[in-house]
Amino acid sequence: MTDSSAANRGAPWRGKTAGRRSWRDGDRYPSPVEEGPRVRGILLRRAMVAALICFLLLGVVIARVAWLQVTSHERFASLAEQNRTRIEPIPPARGLIYDRNGVVLADNAPAFQVELVPEQVPDMEATLQHLAELLALEESDLVRFRKTLRASRSFDSVPLKLNLTEDEVARLSVARPRLPGVEVQARLTRVYPQREKVAHVVGYVGRINERDLQVIDAEAYRGTSHIGKTGLERFYEDRLHGQVGHRRVEVDAHGRTLR
Repeated sequence: MTDSSAANRGAPWRGKTAGRRSWRDGDRYPSPVEEGPRVRGILLRRAMVAALICFLLLGVVIARVAWLQVTSHERFASLAEQNRTRIEPIPPARGLIYDRNGVVLADNAPAFQVELVPEQVPDMEATLQHLAELLALEESDLVRFRKTLRASRSFDSVPLKLNLTEDEVARLSVARPRLPGVEVQARLTRVYPQREKVAHVVGYVGRINERDLQVIDAEAYRGTSHIGKTGLERFYEDRLHGQVGHRRVEVDAHGRTLR
């Protein structure tokens, strides 16, 4: 055995890695008692940082709640009310026209019209075909109805034909059980008792068209479908039309009227 081998046997063990020191070099791991204060200091600092973050987040939440419930209470209460209710227009009854002797030249009379609620009609085309046979609808009536239908909501009543005769109302009443979504509503319509004598002076009313919409206040004509076209009906339109009323109704999440 060589001297180098004896020297190796007598040298302290250093492990497999030359750069790693071991307990044979005189080092030792610190005991828990010695490490306690340092560890407690680290944990304390971490706890203080975590507590500070929690307080900051809690402050943000409190500030947000105060902003929602105190500062912006009226605004959000108004928005919530608008989601639950809606203001609907009540069209005014058109003013009457008299001559100097008190004879009525233009009057309002109740009339019936047929309306459809799209969401309640299972087959719109079949229903329109059936109604066309019952009411002798013209192609212009169907074209106008389809145009209005495209611009309406699924739960809004869409008028199909105005001024139904008593015979048409009777036929609809008989066929109504087979026509879901079809309703007959009473509306006021314009009549002219002295039509033959003063028609050119009194004039007439007609449906509001695209040209009318460019010159009238749309808000003032909400719920109104007719406007004076010629004669006194047009000249005194501002006085004859009246003012639109309003009512508050309760609606669901989709805007459908509940009551």
